[in-house]
Amino acid sequence: MAPTLEYVFTMREYLHPDMADVGPKLSGPTRLMANVTEGFLKFTDPEIEAQIIPPGGDWPLIDYVANVLHVNARARAKTDQGEMYIHYTGALVMDEGTKKLLAKSPDAKATNFGDTTWFTNIDVETTDQRLKWMETNMLVGQGRWHIDEKGLAAEYLVYKVKN
Repeated sequence: MAPTLEYVFTMREYLHPDMADVGPKLSGPTRLMANVTEGFLKFTDPEIEAQIIPPGGDWPLIDYVANVLHVNARARAKTDQGEMYIHYTGALVMDEGTKKLLAKSPDAKATNFGDTTWFTNIDVETTDQRLKWMETNMLVGQGRWHIDEKGLAAEYLVYKVKN
């Protein structure tokens, strides 16, 4: 039987507007650096919510030849009962919408889930006993770009992989 996905939370991380572009490596891809300023995790359990707090950031490599952004992010979050460390990696296909957002184009827009191919593998460490199950399960996220009065955010629907 094929595995299934069970939705467990939504994660939104706002990116500082001054992303650093450290230019291409000799091997080709370009490194960006973006600090995470704030955000949240909203769980299916309404009793649990976490706030993203600094420090945190995303240090993606952009491969313009393959047209892929390789996500490499870390975040710190806090619930009412503990701390969380979140590390996730993945790939985002660089569509026109993503290119406009990264270039800070005035006509850049938020995207919907499924508008582009953007998936991550998420690892969590936590002191919140209610969430310890996440340390021993595979979590995957589907990403999209979110824009509101707080700025640009990466937003993920996060699922637990189940038998």
